[in-house]
Amino acid sequence: MSDLPFFYLAPLAVGAFSLSVFGLRGVLGLRAALREADFESLSAPEHWPVTRAFCGLCVALPVLFAAAALGNVAWLAALTAGALGYTVAPLFRDSALQRARQELLDDLALHLDLMALAMEAGSSLAAALGTCAERAPDGVLRRVWVRIVLEVHAGADLFEALRALDQRLGLRPFSTLIAALRSAERLGMDPAAVLRERARQAAANRFARAERRARAAPLKLWATLMLCIAPCSLVLLAFPVARMLAAIAD
Repeated sequence: MSDLPFFYLAPLAVGAFSLSVFGLRGVLGLRAALREADFESLSAPEHWPVTRAFCGLCVALPVLFAAAALGNVAWLAALTAGALGYTVAPLFRDSALQRARQELLDDLALHLDLMALAMEAGSSLAAALGTCAERAPDGVLRRVWVRIVLEVHAGADLFEALRALDQRLGLRPFSTLIAALRSAERLGMDPAAVLRERARQAAANRFARAERRARAAPLKLWATLMLCIAPCSLVLLAFPVARMLAAIAD
C-alpha cells in the first residue's frame, strides 16, 4: 500500500473520511430510532446507502491492513470484504429491528397491568401513562411512554399522540389497543377493564411465543449436534482407534 502514489492515496483518504462522517451519522440515527421505537423511519432510513457503504468500509479496512503484505491482492480482498459488509448491512438492521419489536411486545403485558392498576386507583389515562413512564422497568416501551407524556405536557391531545405512536410502531397489538381505548372513551366504558383484557391477551401472546421458541430449541440443538459435536467426536476418536488398529495389525 505504501507504494501507491500520493495522488491516489489522498483522494482515497478524503473519501473514506467523508464516508465515515455521514455513515456514522446514519448509524447514530438508526440507534436513536431503535431506542425511541421509531420503527417507521427504519423502513427507509436517512442516508441509508451511505450508512451501508460505511459498514462496508468498517469491514474492508481491517482486511486491507491484515493483508497488506500481499500487495495488490490486499486491495482485492478488501473490496470483497467491503462488498460483503454492504450486502449484509440490511440483515443486521432487520435483526436489530426485530429484537426491538420483540422486547416491546414482551414488556407490553406488564405495562398495561401497571396502567390498569393506576386507573383503578382513580387516575386518568394520561396520569396512568405518566405513572408507567416513571415506575416501569427501563426499556424501549418505557421510552415510548415518556415521549407520549412529554407530547401531552406540550399541549398535544392524548389520542392524537397515541395515533402518531401507532404510525411510528406499525404493530397490530398497539393498533388494537388504541382503537379499544378510543371506543371505550366514546361509549363511556371503563378503560381499566380494557387495559386488563389487553394485558391478558399480551401475556397469552408472550407465552405462545415462548412455547414456539421452546419447540424450536431441540431442532437447533440437534443441528448443532450433527454439524459440530458429532464430527469433532469422530476426529478425537480417530487417533486412538488408529493406534489400536495398528497395534492389532502388528
